[in-house]
Amino acid sequence: MGYTSTNVSVGTVAIKVVSGDSNYQKVWFHNHEHANNHEIFLGGSGVTTTTGFHLQHTETFAMDIPPGDELWAIADGASRDLRIVIWRQ
Repeated sequence: MGYTSTNVSVGTVAIKVVSGDSNYQKVWFHNHEHANNHEIFLGGSGVTTTTGFHLQHTETFAMDIPPGDELWAIADGASRDLRIVIWRQ
């Protein structure tokens, strides 16, 4: 199936950033914000800024997402720029 890439504006309400798929997905996330205090948090549908996986400004992180699972994001402020690349089998 190949690669897809997108950028998402993440704010203070959790949004789905990776939908479930029937196969494993390899996903790269990049917090494209350059200000020290612009942070994004990743997790399940109930993710918050206190429970999510912390993605600091300019940080890149990769993970495998099992079939059927999805990933959500929330930020510590409005309009944070999250870049995503997904590889689907």
